[in-house]
Amino acid sequence: MKKLLLTICALSALTFSGLAQGSKTAQPATEQQTPEERATKETNMIAANLGLTDAQKTKFKQFALDRVAANKPLKEKIRNAATTKEERQTIHAQVKANNEKFFANVNGMLTAEQQPKWADHKKKVEAKQADKAGNNHQD
Repeated sequence: MKKLLLTICALSALTFSGLAQGSKTAQPATEQQTPEERATKETNMIAANLGLTDAQKTKFKQFALDRVAANKPLKEKIRNAATTKEERQTIHAQVKANNEKFFANVNGMLTAEQQPKWADHKKKVEAKQADKAGNNHQD
């Protein structure tokens, strides 16, 4: 009886530790969202940080939706194992151009008080992307 109880406890511990680690193959939450959901989430976050008006929120959401929709097929193409290094570099340049267009469009609709906050946000995003790119190339 003691051995049975000990065996059950050991199996339970292994099962729960495996569940706690989660699946390493699961996609990040942002990749599972639709472009509309991603644009809405980003709009809400930026609206709170910058104090956007309703008209600005509508424009921002459209700019974000356009960017997400333009970048999604490019990012899917990068995940394809058959892409060459040159193709990946070209795709990264296209994504960067889409992002720059987005930042310029948003900056153009902001007030003078909101623009410095937006510039700070852009610097944080770029730093995060540079850090992420650095971590990806350390493998």
